[in-house]
Amino acid sequence: MSAHIQTLLLAITLGFVYWWLQIPALSFYSLQAFAVSVVLYFVAKRASKAKIWHIAPAAQSFEMVLATFAFMILIGFTGNFESVLFPLTYVHLFFLVFSTHITTSIVTALLLITFHYALGGGAVSVAISETIAIPVMLIFFLFTKHQYNEVAREKKIIEGEEKALSNSLERQTQITNLITKFIQPKLAQIKDLSVHADQNRDAIIGQIFIMQMEISKFLEKNKDD
Repeated sequence: MSAHIQTLLLAITLGFVYWWLQIPALSFYSLQAFAVSVVLYFVAKRASKAKIWHIAPAAQSFEMVLATFAFMILIGFTGNFESVLFPLTYVHLFFLVFSTHITTSIVTALLLITFHYALGGGAVSVAISETIAIPVMLIFFLFTKHQYNEVAREKKIIEGEEKALSNSLERQTQITNLITKFIQPKLAQIKDLSVHADQNRDAIIGQIFIMQMEISKFLEKNKDD
């Protein structure tokens, strides 16, 4: 899923949840809607063949849309700023940052602030402090993600260098074995045969041909390494 489409879907989801909570007839069924969204979330995880312990949404996937609906309808229904579940907003923000493009994360975080502010609930001071906390946590999570990506990138580079070194050492070992276990013995045989070169002409040519064949096979085997 492209970042633009995911951003649009997340914006629509937040708008839909807000609309849902404003209608008493629908708001009454918010917990049922939460349960259905959770079930759909894990169905989506199952469909993507994710491991059972992979709880977080997959990157750039529809799973984040379902997770957003579940988190926001639960928090909004239970009181928004007054809800004891409001800290789940930061869990949602963590999932958001680590499973979406940076632009999607920032835009959605701004929409989250608007969403919570529009729903209201609780004292003004609490609302302000909780609202301010969202961009602060966003910056922290973005920095954490950047550091994580840097470590992962460096680890990949190191693994590549280690693999290249291992291949180089293996190549050196193969060359050493070819020289010491094949070429040198063959050269010794040719030297012995050369004592009576006229009588052993065919044997010498045969040994040289065998050497050429083995060297060609070795070069062919290692030309792509």
